[in-house]
Amino acid sequence: MKLLIIKIMAVASLLLCQGCQTARVAEKLQVRELTIPAVGINQHHHLAHTSDDKLIVSWVETKGQKNTVRFAVYDNAAWLPTQTVIITDSKLAASPVVLGMSDGSLTAAWMKSVKNEKDPYAADIYLAHSKDGGQTWTAPLKPYGEQARIYDAQMSLTPLPDAGLALVWTDSRHVNHDEDETSPNKTSRYQLMAAVLDKARQVGKEITLDNDICSCCSVNTDVANDELLTVYRDHLKGEVRDIGAVRWNNDGVTHAAPVHDDHWVINGCPSNGPSVDLSDGQAVVAWFSAGDGKGTLRLSFASDGNAFKSPIVVDDHAIGFGKALLLDDGSAMVTWRSNAGSEEELLVARVTPGGDITERKTVFRGSFARWPSNYLGLEKIGNEVFIAWTDPIKKKVRLAVVGL
Repeated sequence: MKLLIIKIMAVASLLLCQGCQTARVAEKLQVRELTIPAVGINQHHHLAHTSDDKLIVSWVETKGQKNTVRFAVYDNAAWLPTQTVIITDSKLAASPVVLGMSDGSLTAAWMKSVKNEKDPYAADIYLAHSKDGGQTWTAPLKPYGEQARIYDAQMSLTPLPDAGLALVWTDSRHVNHDEDETSPNKTSRYQLMAAVLDKARQVGKEITLDNDICSCCSVNTDVANDELLTVYRDHLKGEVRDIGAVRWNNDGVTHAAPVHDDHWVINGCPSNGPSVDLSDGQAVVAWFSAGDGKGTLRLSFASDGNAFKSPIVVDDHAIGFGKALLLDDGSAMVTWRSNAGSEEELLVARVTPGGDITERKTVFRGSFARWPSNYLGLEKIGNEVFIAWTDPIKKKVRLAVVGL
């Protein structure tokens, strides 16, 4: 009997110790804020990483009519000198990006509104390349054919393993702008288009990923091995606007399917798109839906190219704009905007494939910028996760670090 009591006490002690260990891990998930080396009024944040896994933060500084696209690399807890990509007096649509390529070079992309066009949302995408860390840039080029009609809601760019680049955009070449956008009898639709550029920046053939999509929601693309995965808000019969996923490569579409049947019916674009991250045969998608009558942020995992599993409800009081990335243990880190009474909260949490939501933290509470800075930035560097957002009150890009 005494031996049994000792064994029970030992097991209880072990369980208590495991609980204490879990608590200590949770306490180690610290959130702190970094100041980016921007000056004046700044917005349009974007996070990426270099080929040697250093953080790239890009933003736009605005002074009068001038917009300056700048970026800086965060290396060993210090900022390298800030570099300038372009200075323009044109309106910048989707947030510019600076991407690290697999050969150590950089690619910058920005979207400028087209003046004197019948379509007020017409835009052009420009790319430039740098081999010296951003000190000098090649002349800008438009990475698409003459038939393309870029809609200024979004652009999605992904570096490829061979120093190439995948570009996805919303195209309005078949849209009749005299038609009522919300009319159920509207015959012309927005398309999701893509193209692959090789390392010499030669543009391949244009690929149609979807002939009818929700026009204003952002699109997100990632790559694993030789296949790309693009997620977006689809536009289906009956004004259903659920999240679609397309697997594709330079030869065209290989597979297309919905992520989940939310059956969200809305006669208009909610301007709230999904995100995707791929790693070692795993995929995770985060998205917002209000098909059940309330704002819900969902997360879904998939493995080895299989269908996405039943979604995990992360927050049923969400505003959305979620971002998710995979961690080394197979779980996902997700960040999103949520309702907090009269304010909003920026939240971050770890979610396991089994549906456990752990280590949920509030990063920021207050106001958030409108389009196109309404989405959050999320990037993992080593054992740290970086979250970016634009603060419309302080009129600057803010950056938080979450230690794993």
